[in-house]
Amino acid sequence: MSVYIIRSQISLARSLNVQSQKFTPESRNPQIREVVNFWREEPAYQQIKDWLQDAENKNSEVIRYPDYSGITGASVVEMSDKEAARIRKDLPDVSILRDRLIELIHPLQSNTDAQDEFSTDELWHLDAIALNIARQNGFGRTGKNVTIAVLDTGIDSNHRELQGQVTKSYSLNDRTKEIQLTPSQDTNGHGTHVAGLICGKHVGVAPETKLIDGLLLPKGISNLSNFVIWLNWLALQQDVNIVNISAGLRMYADEMSDVIDTLLAVGILPVCAVGNDGRNNTRTPGNCRNSISVGATNFNNQVASFSGSGKMSVNNLCYDVPNLVAPGEGVYSSVPGDKYKVESGTSMATPIVSGVAALILEKYNKNISVLNLIEALLTSCKDLGVDKERQGRGLIQVTAAL
Repeated sequence: MSVYIIRSQISLARSLNVQSQKFTPESRNPQIREVVNFWREEPAYQQIKDWLQDAENKNSEVIRYPDYSGITGASVVEMSDKEAARIRKDLPDVSILRDRLIELIHPLQSNTDAQDEFSTDELWHLDAIALNIARQNGFGRTGKNVTIAVLDTGIDSNHRELQGQVTKSYSLNDRTKEIQLTPSQDTNGHGTHVAGLICGKHVGVAPETKLIDGLLLPKGISNLSNFVIWLNWLALQQDVNIVNISAGLRMYADEMSDVIDTLLAVGILPVCAVGNDGRNNTRTPGNCRNSISVGATNFNNQVASFSGSGKMSVNNLCYDVPNLVAPGEGVYSSVPGDKYKVESGTSMATPIVSGVAALILEKYNKNISVLNLIEALLTSCKDLGVDKERQGRGLIQVTAAL
């Protein structure tokens, strides 16, 4: 038995005006209904559902996993190779992907040890995005009433930077494929570093933003099928406005772009690391069409050499990634054990952008469209004077956005 992700090849983004969707809590359910109704009326989607139901009724070689909201339009199915061959023959125009590993975008190896304290001079990332100067001039936004889901290695919610910030922690049960409440834990250390940069009391961009801890990557590894299940589940979390993702694989940009679009369609902004493989190399979903794709800069406001970038062609649409860059080389943040450590990677830049997005949502009391939030992020950037292909719109700046 193998696991497959089965989905209509119809692009939801071309059929629904996803850019006009809103982030307010009262918008979520109508937006979910709109997406679910779209799939119910989509012929290929119904053919998949009918085929799977018939196969389940006839034998036990087809097992469907929970689909929660169903907003991605994807069915995650465990089936024999014989059944997989049969559905390919019966539904030749449907996307049928064999499951693959998806892994953490690992930070570059650091030669520094974790430490008990830090100096304010070491928090250069807050200077680079003009947040410190804004605070000195009276800027008071903190990301209040905004919630970000962090799909990562878990979070040490007992860290002094994060106490009271993690509202709930969840993990996926490998046996039942159900997402369930769990005590918070960081299985790798990465998720705590990311969380601190979003909302750490001293090291974070938006210190009153709340987090939902999603253990997508226990010890840094998961499956693409699990990722799809998490996205379907996220849609039902009414308070989630942004999802921060630092995982990736080297393929399926075409197929996953359509899946990422469905998050926007229900009012969740996906902010994703583009990868640490340098020029002409990117990771999915950070290279997807409508992800906010984030690259990394260094202390000198230059694009870091490891920061991924590239030209994409997805469903006949050509575009460059990343969309923008943020501090990601030599950045201090929280790590398990109530300590701090410097790390480097686009995974460090991504939560900084998520934090700025939270500040913008707070400004508008979340009553802003997907299109306008994306525009606010992209037009807030400072041109670094390098190729657009490497920097996108440039280095994110708080003052310009707010």
